[in-house]
Amino acid sequence: MISIIVPVYNSGKTLKNLCMEIIEVMGIMQQNYEIILVNDASRDNSCHVIKKLASNHMHIIGIHLAKNVGQQNALLCGIRYSTGDYVITIDDDLQYTPFDIPKLLHKIHQGYDVVYGIPIQKEHNVYRNIGTRFKHNVFNHFLKKPEHICITSFRILSKRLVDKIIMDNNSFVYLSAATFKNTQNVANVKVHHYKRAYGQSNYSIPKLFKLMFNILIYYSDWVLFKPLKKHKHQYHIKEIIIN
Repeated sequence: MISIIVPVYNSGKTLKNLCMEIIEVMGIMQQNYEIILVNDASRDNSCHVIKKLASNHMHIIGIHLAKNVGQQNALLCGIRYSTGDYVITIDDDLQYTPFDIPKLLHKIHQGYDVVYGIPIQKEHNVYRNIGTRFKHNVFNHFLKKPEHICITSFRILSKRLVDKIIMDNNSFVYLSAATFKNTQNVANVKVHHYKRAYGQSNYSIPKLFKLMFNILIYYSDWVLFKPLKKHKHQYHIKEIIIN
């Protein structure tokens, strides 16, 4: 069984195409699978689209969160609900394609705990690329990430790693930080990356610095940061839709 987790926020225009591509790929691979769409309190018609998809397809599960908690917390919610031997995470914007899923699966069968798909050619702007390099440096120095490994949102995780990650009770969640706290048995595989078809990224340099600071607070081993940790619920589930 393969579980594909999609954190959803204002992506009503892309969800159907994304799910149809996943279904096509799983059919070609003849894999048993589930698609878990976690709606992070979207403001567009994503809720309606998810309900329709889940009603029409037995492999699709919809989870609606009561309020917006961010992509990482939504991912953790979906991962906790998953039942697969492997868990794949993919964004809702179609910049990564499900047709590269076989590459991830082939690589993780070589014995890795997690495999990240890294773009053959990135379709991000220059500021996003600079920010990505900065993030990698933080992970290298503070979270013991192997320097040759690149991290992305398109990845596959083994069940043994998932069982450790779902124990994360931090109010601030970052999946890759939790990953490197538990394993360095990680690999990369080249995948395609496309320009965003709809909407705009909410990425910014100030948000990046805030993100990195929170990662240090919640995932580094520095005792100095422990008093700064806040305690709050990771998410609240409003509704689960199953065919």
